[in-house]
Amino acid sequence: MKIAIAQMATRAGDLDTTVNRMLGYARSASEQGAQLVVFPMAALTGPVPAELSDQEGFLLDLSEALALLCDEAPCPCIVPVVAEIDGVPAYEALLVRDGDVTPLKTTALLEHDMAGGPDTDGQDAPAPDLPEFEVAGMRFGLAFTYEDLDDYDDFEFDVNAIIFLSGYGYAVDDPSSALGAALSEARFKADVETCGAWMVGVGSVGGYGSQVFSGSSFVLAPWGELAAQAPAYEEALLVCDIDASSEGPLERPLSPQVYDQNLALWGALSLGLSDFVSMVGTNGAALVLDGSLASSLLATLASDALGPTNVHALLASAPDAAAACAELVRSLRIDAVPLARGTLPADDPVLAADLLQAHLASLARSTGALPLSAVDKTALALDDLLARTSAAALAPFGDVYRTDLVELAHLRNTISPVIPAALRDSFDVVDVQGVDKIAASKVQQAEFVDFVLASHVEWGKGLTDVLDAQGHADVALRVLERYAANELSRRLAPPVLLVSSRSLADASKPLGFAWRDRRRERTERPDELALGEFAEALAEAVRKSDNVEIPPSDDMRKTLEFLRDFAQGGGMRPQGFGSADDAGGPGQAPGGFWGSPFSEN
Repeated sequence: MKIAIAQMATRAGDLDTTVNRMLGYARSASEQGAQLVVFPMAALTGPVPAELSDQEGFLLDLSEALALLCDEAPCPCIVPVVAEIDGVPAYEALLVRDGDVTPLKTTALLEHDMAGGPDTDGQDAPAPDLPEFEVAGMRFGLAFTYEDLDDYDDFEFDVNAIIFLSGYGYAVDDPSSALGAALSEARFKADVETCGAWMVGVGSVGGYGSQVFSGSSFVLAPWGELAAQAPAYEEALLVCDIDASSEGPLERPLSPQVYDQNLALWGALSLGLSDFVSMVGTNGAALVLDGSLASSLLATLASDALGPTNVHALLASAPDAAAACAELVRSLRIDAVPLARGTLPADDPVLAADLLQAHLASLARSTGALPLSAVDKTALALDDLLARTSAAALAPFGDVYRTDLVELAHLRNTISPVIPAALRDSFDVVDVQGVDKIAASKVQQAEFVDFVLASHVEWGKGLTDVLDAQGHADVALRVLERYAANELSRRLAPPVLLVSSRSLADASKPLGFAWRDRRRERTERPDELALGEFAEALAEAVRKSDNVEIPPSDDMRKTLEFLRDFAQGGGMRPQGFGSADDAGGPGQAPGGFWGSPFSEN
């Protein structure tokens, strides 16, 4: 049969426009012989539910829009929707066929309940929320998360193909979130080979609030060959033949591309900035060009994303960087407004920084542009933003570490050399006592700081594990102490583009939380503590509530490590995806409590 993926960029909640565009894609696909059209997760409703107060009206209008799709769709379609039930995001996929609408996940749950739950042999039944349905003689399964794919790997499902409706925004540290663009490093080839089924990976494309989706939908054959792939960061209609009886090889397989992480990150930032500016209805972007690497890279990103005529830079560099900034402005051909000499007080740098932000706000207002900040993830983690004034409405680099900016500048200059060498080297290492003794190179010093932060934020390592792994434990401890002290400061930051598996907002702690970790000696670590009974009781509770098999172990550390991995892997959080706060709040990855999208792959 022929299956089509309509990889379309939309505005979330623009129901009538989106449904009419869906019908256009469906007609084009049908004309090419497609017997099933699959739409991306975020296309119609976006990746997060409507607010509780809007739920009733939104769902009523959604029903009317779906009625039009149901009446006029020329072939069967899969339409994902996102709602909220009892405060928890609920993700569903509707099969529109022959004038009827079938909620696939809900139907699977009902069928499982009617079947009585566990199998007669006492073993747990396969996960109940994994739908199976048939179209044109092909039996399909449906997955929404990596955990769903794990279940398809682990249980026996009678399916010929799995449709993976990815709701994961792009995350630079998760290659699988890039879908087809990262097949060489992603999990999906192992999935199809384990399941013995085709995989149809369906990616949303574009910016939805602070999240960015990369597109790059794909079709993989059961033996691992790439049958079809859509481009990244643009719309496409992908039509591909899949055959349940075929055992391969494909007649004309595609070669998976080599995954370029920095290129993918630049693409995500560009598309995210472009769509964010469009969503808020401004006429471009305004920024301060102060001679730093971050501000230079931000000007370059804005020019790539919005076009040079839509970028307005306030020139406010020190005299020794003025020539390099002027060269950058000429290379990018952006609009630049020099700040008159003497405008800022030379004897009060804090007041000067505040006044500079006031001038940025004035420039943004006069041009109708969105004011941007060049602050990066390292600065948001460690700098005291309480001592600063900011006019920015968006910090595109707020989820990107400083050393990644250095690599992005190198990448962008490889494409075209627009950033002068003097500006590429113009970045500061966070002023933490002892960091300058770690290495002579500023890049290596910055790498140390960022690795400490990433170990703690993205990888969830405790203080003792970070200090033991890094060396220079006294410096690493000062970095983490500075990070802990800046909790309130980070909350004052503007929204960021979410491009990692765990943003600083995801890792936030309650204000006023007095407890602070300390370095533990080996004798204090969990395998020496008298916590075995507590851990076993907790493990038993998890085992009963989630039907999870925990291997018996007398090793306390192994038990705690299992519980940690189980929590981070999704067993202790609601299934789902999307941001809990679309303006940059917690929840880049699936779920509500722990934000890791990673599977064992």
